[in-house]
Amino acid sequence: MELAQIWPPFGLRITTADMELAPTREADYGELAEIARGGVRRDGVQAFLVDWDSGTDEEIARSIAQYQWGTRANYRTEDWTLEFTVRVNGRVVGVQGISATDYPQTLSVTTGSWLALTEQGRGFGTRMRRALLTACAEYFDTRVFHTAYVEGNDASRRVSEKLGYRPNGEKLIVVQDGQAHREHQLVLDAADLVRDEGVGITGAEAVRRFLGLDAG
Repeated sequence: MELAQIWPPFGLRITTADMELAPTREADYGELAEIARGGVRRDGVQAFLVDWDSGTDEEIARSIAQYQWGTRANYRTEDWTLEFTVRVNGRVVGVQGISATDYPQTLSVTTGSWLALTEQGRGFGTRMRRALLTACAEYFDTRVFHTAYVEGNDASRRVSEKLGYRPNGEKLIVVQDGQAHREHQLVLDAADLVRDEGVGITGAEAVRRFLGLDAG
């Protein structure tokens, strides 16, 4: 059997112009570790719940691998996370993630992402999230998109603002520095999404069955 028959997300591809989002494979770990060398945050901004992008190159690489393995090992139809390696003209620039709980009933997802330091400020964060949201709305029936950012993470805030998210409350959470910080929560209805008209997708039908949307 082909690997995509065993794990249908591996057959999924989302493309737009020069950008491709494909579910992260073990073959991507080395490239992701390389672009994450030295961390992916500027000026000590707190951006993640887990401090995966601090430490030695080996520690960062191991954190990436362990997290990616975990998303597949812990998959359940009722609770899942899919991570996409993002490439521009074939060059790995970062990761776009999406997760959901009870998706067939809620049709609601939450997104998160990171970009290599050298790729930040070039519009890739907005493009890759818009491409994923468009694919979800058009091919996987998503109705509501959630996201959040830790206070001070202005880059994440700006991406959400560009895509039309609206405030949806805030709370205190403990993040990667072990301290409590204010988290701003945001929401976007699929009906309000300005979609990427250039998005193409392959492998959607098998993933719909995988997510419990269609009968197998």
